[in-house]
Order: sequence, then C-alpha cells, then structure tokens
Amino acid sequence: MSMQSSAKIWTGLLTVAAMAGCATSAPQVRVDSIEGALPNCQTFAWNPSPGTDAASFTDQRVQSIVMQTLEAKGYTQSADKPDCRIAYRLSTHENPQSKPRVGVGMGGGSGGVGGGVGISLPIGKKKAQAGTFTLDVIDAGKNAQVWSGSIDAGFESAELSDADAKAVVEQVLAKYPDRQ
Repeated sequence: MSMQSSAKIWTGLLTVAAMAGCATSAPQVRVDSIEGALPNCQTFAWNPSPGTDAASFTDQRVQSIVMQTLEAKGYTQSADKPDCRIAYRLSTHENPQSKPRVGVGMGGGSGGVGGGVGISLPIGKKKAQAGTFTLDVIDAGKNAQVWSGSIDAGFESAELSDADAKAVVEQVLAKYPDRQ
C-alpha cells in the first residue's frame, strides 16, 4: 500500500471519527404513568405550591406555557373544580466547562516510527446550567399522581428564560395525549 493510500485512509477514518464525536442527540423525554390510570382529564388547574413565596419568573413562565400548550391540545382551564392539577419540578446544577486538552501519541509500522501531538479545543458555547425538568399530572379527585414526564436539558441560567421554558414544556407535553 502506498503512502498516499495510507494517508487517504487515515484522513477518512479521522473525519468519520470527528463527525461522530460532534454528533449530538436530542434530549429524550421520559414518561411514567400507571397503566390505565390516566383519568378523563378535560379540565386543568395549576397545583398550588406549598408555602407563601411569590411565584418566580420560572414559575410564571412554566405555568403560562403549560396552560397554553394544554389548551392547544384541547383541554380547558378550570380554577373551580378541575379534573386534574399540574405541578412541575426543576433541579439544576452548574455545567462544568470543557477545558483544552493536549495529547501525545507514538506509533510504528512498516515504514518506520512516527509520533504526533494533538490539541483538543472546545468549540461552541455550552449552556451554563444543566438539569432535569419534570411535569406531573395529578388526579384531583384521588389526589394522586397519574402521569409524569421529564427531560434532561441545558439552560442558560438557573432561572429559565422564555425560550428554555417553552422548549422543555413543549417537548414534555408532546408525550401527553391530546384530548379525545
């Protein structure tokens, strides 16, 4: 095999490996429910949070987007006697930033011995926070959780922006059934 053929093969392999390393998969929504327990939820209300703290910006954004999304799926808001209540949880932690790395390699073959130095530089902006967003549906009559959807995602900050809140809520509620 000629030196040019070997170089082309190695270049091709390195290109494929680099592309595979850069590929990112979309966050997956995890759903949990008790089979057959999904109630006939036609009306929804927000589950009152314990305590008397004022609603944060994240609370307000999530609640607004959840209710808009459920109404678009055919459900109705009802503050008086809802069939189901909605609650959410968000746990975040600081996302460690990638650091540049240096690697040294050495190898041999039929043509002799060779070596090299490689440098890995993080490219692109990583989200500053990572966490899990969970949305729960509670049967109001039974006061029991009947559906839960969650997703792991990256966020700009611990306080969700409008765009971050919209993205996670819509992804999770895409797994919740439309009203029949």
